[in-house]
Amino acid sequence: MPQNPLREAWTSAIRAEDYEAHMAAIGQAQANAALVADFSRAHPPPADSAVLFAGAGTGQMFDFVPPSFLLPYRITFTDINPLYLERLSARLAAVEHLRYNTVVDDVEQTKLSPGFELILAVLVLEHVDWRKAVATLCSLSSARVFIVMQQNPPAAPAPMSATRPIPGSMNIFKQIHSQLLSPDEIATEFARQGFQLEYSANRMVADEKKMAALGFQRKL
Repeated sequence: MPQNPLREAWTSAIRAEDYEAHMAAIGQAQANAALVADFSRAHPPPADSAVLFAGAGTGQMFDFVPPSFLLPYRITFTDINPLYLERLSARLAAVEHLRYNTVVDDVEQTKLSPGFELILAVLVLEHVDWRKAVATLCSLSSARVFIVMQQNPPAAPAPMSATRPIPGSMNIFKQIHSQLLSPDEIATEFARQGFQLEYSANRMVADEKKMAALGFQRKL
C-alpha cells in the first residue's frame, strides 16, 4: 500500500469517467453544483476578482450549472491530476469570454500566491491532510473560503454502497477510505486561521447522506 494511498488514487488510479459516473449516479455532482451556484449568488465577489477552485477535478459541476456565473471573474482551477484539468478545459472550451487558467497544484504544499477574493474547495478536505489544506486556503484568500463536505447519517452504509454498481476504478475505495469530518471541527480550524463561519447550506443525496456547504469570511 502506498504511503499516501489517497494521493496515489487521485493522481494515477481513478479514471475521470468512472468518477463522474459515480458522482452523478449518487446525486452528489448535482448537489455540489447547486451549492456552489447558490453561494455564488448569495456572496458574489466584486467584478474582476481572482477566484480559485482548489481541487477542481474535471469540472463536472458545469454539466449541471452553466459557467456563465464566472464570467465577471478571473478564475484559477487547480488539481493534482493534470488529466482531470485537461477534461475541465475541454468542458469550458466553448464558453466565450471566460477568463481562466489551470494549474497542477497541491493544496497541502501550494505554489500559488495569495490574493484570491474567493476560494472554493468541493470534497477536498476529506482526501488530504485537512488542517494543512485549511491553512493553505486561508493563506491564499483575502476575503472568503467556501467548502463542501460530505456528512453521513449515524447508521451510514459503507463508504461505497453495495446497493448499486461501482464504476471500474472507483472500486479502489473498497480498500482505502476518505476521512469524514464534522462541520464543528472544520469551523474551529478556520476560526484558528482567522476566518469566521458566515454561511451554511445542505443538500440531501443518495443513501441518506448530505452535502454540507460552509462559507467563511476573513475576520476584520
